[in-house]
Amino acid sequence: MKAFSKKIKIITKLIFIFTMVVNLSCSKDDDEIDKGQGTDFNAQVAQLQFFDQPDELKSPEELSESNPERDIKDTSLECYVKTFKAAPGYDEMLSLDPSTDVIFPGALLKGESIPTGEYIPITANRAPITLSASLTNISGSPVVEIVDPKLSTVREGIKTILDQEVTGATGARLNFEVIQVYSEEHLSIALGVNYRAAGQSVSSSFNFDQSTYKNKFVLKYLQTYYTIDMDPPSNPSDLFRVLPDLNSLGSTSPVYVASVAYGRMVLYTIETNASQTDIEAAFDASFKYNETEIDAEYSKIINESSIKALIIGGSGGDAAEAINGPADVYEYIANGGNYSKDSPGAPLAYKLRYIKKGTPVARVVLTSEYPIRTCDLAYPRFRISINSLRIADTPGGLEGSHLEIYGNVTGKVNKGSNKEAKWSRSKAKNLRFTGLHFINESVEIELYRPNYDEDYIELSGSLTDEDTSSDDFLGKRSKMVLLRSLEPKAASTGVQLIFDEKPQHDVRANFSVQRVK
Repeated sequence: MKAFSKKIKIITKLIFIFTMVVNLSCSKDDDEIDKGQGTDFNAQVAQLQFFDQPDELKSPEELSESNPERDIKDTSLECYVKTFKAAPGYDEMLSLDPSTDVIFPGALLKGESIPTGEYIPITANRAPITLSASLTNISGSPVVEIVDPKLSTVREGIKTILDQEVTGATGARLNFEVIQVYSEEHLSIALGVNYRAAGQSVSSSFNFDQSTYKNKFVLKYLQTYYTIDMDPPSNPSDLFRVLPDLNSLGSTSPVYVASVAYGRMVLYTIETNASQTDIEAAFDASFKYNETEIDAEYSKIINESSIKALIIGGSGGDAAEAINGPADVYEYIANGGNYSKDSPGAPLAYKLRYIKKGTPVARVVLTSEYPIRTCDLAYPRFRISINSLRIADTPGGLEGSHLEIYGNVTGKVNKGSNKEAKWSRSKAKNLRFTGLHFINESVEIELYRPNYDEDYIELSGSLTDEDTSSDDFLGKRSKMVLLRSLEPKAASTGVQLIFDEKPQHDVRANFSVQRVK
């Protein structure tokens, strides 16, 4: 009986030990993914392709060009439209919506939703991730582990880093870029914005339909305080506590938000008649100096342009201010340029990586077709005037100081138009005058794309003085004025022909020529 009881106790202990081993094994299976399952999962993920997107173009590609047409508003211009295709690639995308709930460090997104701009999140039972901040001036550790990665826990984890005492200044990394914008379609790719919920506030700042300004620019001014970066996983399976169904990841390789840059940014939308070079110089000067120190010409460029600003990040006071002219530009840049608890920064840009071995960067190609309308002066106008005839010398005697002039003087272009300014008198109706006689005959001549280096205005004449015995021929004269010598809207140029072939006779024809457009 005692032996039987002893056997029962031994069996009971063995059952207890077996149960504990099984329970521990089950607990381990609950917390850790089976190695074989993980290997299979990683192999399946490796087969998923990068998301489909257009081929990247290093520079815009011309697709078509319209026939030139004369402008309706300014008939001196001829305009044509070229259609371009742009497809730049970006490793880092701009974020214009700091409150977005899908773009945060560690977020998982369906790959096929990136080219469309939808950014569809992947919900799964996530494994812990490690985030770190690039800040070097805080009292504690810049690293935090997020046990259950999702929007709320990531925000809380980042807050624990930023709530630490700041021990020194953190200078912001500064850069600004001016980009010409041709259409609403072109705006997003010019900015480098893909998430389709962003960019509306910038687009609404432009008047794409009707504007009295020739050019539109976007100036991106970024002050990057720090980045929050996620440690990359060794394998895709390392991102999950429980392996998800492969179909839930989408049809292409998923991506994760690997890095987010924080700071503050001003996006200036600029409508102006100034060139891109002038705008860049004017803003560069405004960033460095206040209004009393900035060059008057730069101040004029800014004040004569229509400028609006979207401000992201910085202190609340900065975010509420409007940007009006060089003084406001300087004040905003000069104050609060470093990270602090009062100016913690907002998400400015983010980088995506594929959930694949080696986590390659998910470079995003943005594509758009947009028209560029170009106008140039095709129909310049020139004014030719015959102003007067003046007697500078006479033989005296019976004629005294007067002459009886007949003949003609003419002003015309050598080709491209038959119009001319002309004065003429016959012998029977000669002009008897002394001193100065005003003619004031003018003509405006419009030419189509003349050759400025070769084409010219010809001023000519032939005059004779009637006399009782025999008429006195005063000569045939002409001069050429090259079109290239006449600047647009400059003051008129005076030209004189001197008819003095007969001794003691001197009659001068006075012309003026001018390029009026």
